[in-house]
Amino acid sequence: MPSELGIQEQKADAAPPGAVTRPPVSVVILTLNEAVNIEACLASCGWADDVHVVDSGSTDDTVALAEGAGAKVYHHPFTSFGEQRNWAIDHIDARHDWVFHLDADERFTPELVEEMTAVLASDPQDVDGYHVPQKLMMMGKWLRRAGGYPTYQVRLFNKQRMRFIDHGHGQRESPDSRTAVLKQPYLHFAFSKGVYEWLQKHNRYSTLEALQVLESQGSGWSFGALFSLDRIRRWRAWKEFLYRVPGRPMIRTLGVLLVHGGILEGRAGWTYARLIGMYEQMITIKLRLMRGARKRGENPRFEHEQRPETENAVFAAGGTVDRLAERVDRASAMPSRDDHPEPPNATGEHVPQMQPETSPWSFREKFFRALWMTIGRPAFHITFHNWYPLRAAILRLFGAKIGKRTAIRPSARIEVPWMLEVDDDASIGDFAIVYCLGPTYIGKRAIISQYAHLCAGTHDYTDHTFKLIRSPITIGADVWIGTDTFIGPGVTVGEMTVVGARSSLYKDAEPGKVYVGNPARAIKDRVLR
Repeated sequence: MPSELGIQEQKADAAPPGAVTRPPVSVVILTLNEAVNIEACLASCGWADDVHVVDSGSTDDTVALAEGAGAKVYHHPFTSFGEQRNWAIDHIDARHDWVFHLDADERFTPELVEEMTAVLASDPQDVDGYHVPQKLMMMGKWLRRAGGYPTYQVRLFNKQRMRFIDHGHGQRESPDSRTAVLKQPYLHFAFSKGVYEWLQKHNRYSTLEALQVLESQGSGWSFGALFSLDRIRRWRAWKEFLYRVPGRPMIRTLGVLLVHGGILEGRAGWTYARLIGMYEQMITIKLRLMRGARKRGENPRFEHEQRPETENAVFAAGGTVDRLAERVDRASAMPSRDDHPEPPNATGEHVPQMQPETSPWSFREKFFRALWMTIGRPAFHITFHNWYPLRAAILRLFGAKIGKRTAIRPSARIEVPWMLEVDDDASIGDFAIVYCLGPTYIGKRAIISQYAHLCAGTHDYTDHTFKLIRSPITIGADVWIGTDTFIGPGVTVGEMTVVGARSSLYKDAEPGKVYVGNPARAIKDRVLR
C-alpha cells in the first residue's frame, strides 16, 4: 500500500521545503477491475491535492485500494469513454477548474507535472484543453518507435469549457474545442494486466472502430489533411486514409516495424507490431461483415455478438495468439518489491537497476544494425565455405576493416561490423562469436578457432542505468585463440600468445605465453621450432 497521497486540502505555501510543485489541477481516474494498477497510478499522483476515482463496477479490490490511499471514489456504470468523461465533468466537485483525466494503467512523470505548472501559471483563457503525448511501455521498455511516439490525447482541460464525444473505441474533444499541445508525456503500461486482457479489450475496441469507419464514410474526409502542418490533424487523417487502403493489417505491421522503426526495438518491437497487425485484422474482418449486413438490410452493430464468435474473430486475426500471449506475459511479469527488494545505493536508498528508455546507440547505429541483421548477415551466412573474398567484401560494405587473404567462415557471427578490424592473413573459425560492441582488432596471422567468443561489451553494474561499456579487445599478431575460448571485455592478448581450448581470459595476456584455465593463467612460454 503506498503512503498517504496527501490529497486532503492544503495551502500551497504550507508545503515543506523541497516538496513537489503542485499545479492547480484535479485528477480523475477511470477504473474497472484495476487492482493491479491503481496503487502505482495513485502514487504517481502524489503531487496532486485533489484526486478522484470514477469506478464502473469493479469486482476486485480496486475501490478498497483507492479509498485506502485517500482518493475520493464515485460509482457510475460505463457506457462509453466520451460519456464517462462527461459524467465526471458534470458530477465530480473538482476543486480546480483544470482537470487531468488519467487511466489506471497510466502514470504521471515529474517532467509533465512541471510543464503543467508552467503552462497553467498564466491561467490561459484561449485554450480549452491540451493534447498530451504518451510513452507506450512494453516488456520493461519504452517503445518510442513501435509505439509511434508521440501520439496525443486531450487529457488536461478546463472543465468549464470542454466536452468529449465518442470516437471509435475511445473519445475525442468536441470539434469546437480550442486546443494546444504539451511536450512532456505520461507513461502508458498497456500490458500491465497481461496480453490476454489486451486482446480481449481490443476485440471489443475493434467492433467500435469498425462501426466508426462504417458510419464515417463520406463524412468530408480531406486528402489535403494528410499533409497538414498540424501534426495531430495529419496523424488522424493518415489513420482514416489507411482504412480506405487494401491490406491494412500488413501495412500497419510493416509500418510499425519499418516506417516507425520498431524493428530497432528488439523482441518488444516485433511483438507489438504483430499484436497491432492482429488488431487491424479484427477490424478488417468485422468491417467486411458489417458491410455485408448493411447490404442485406440487417443490423451491422453486432449487438448480439456471442463470446465464441468474438474469440473466433481474435484467432482468425493470427494463429499464434496463445504462444505470443504467453511470451509477452512472461517477459512483462515484474517481481514484487516485497519478494525482491531493490538493492540500496551508497546512501542506503533503494533504486531501480535499469531505466529502460536509455539507449547507448544512436539512430544511425540502430539503422545500420537493422540493415546488417536483415540484409548483410543473411547474405554473409548463405555464402559457400570457401568464398572468403565475398564475405570480406560484405563486411567492408558494412564498415569493417578487413585485410588481405583473410579467412572468415560463413557460420561466424559478427555483431557490429563497423567495430571490427581484421588484419592480413587472419582467420575466424566456424561458429565463432565476435561480439564487437566495442572496437575489436584481430592482428596479422591471428587464428580465432571455432566456437571462440570475443566479447567487447559489458555493463556498469554500479550505475542504476546499467550503462553499456564498449570495452575494446585487441588480439595481437600470430595469436592462437583456442576452441570454445572466452575473451572478456577490455582484454589485450599479446603477440605470439596461445589461449588454450575452453579457457576464459579476463585480464591482459603477456606476449609469447601459453594461457589455460578459467580464469586463464600463463603456464609456460610459447617456443616456436
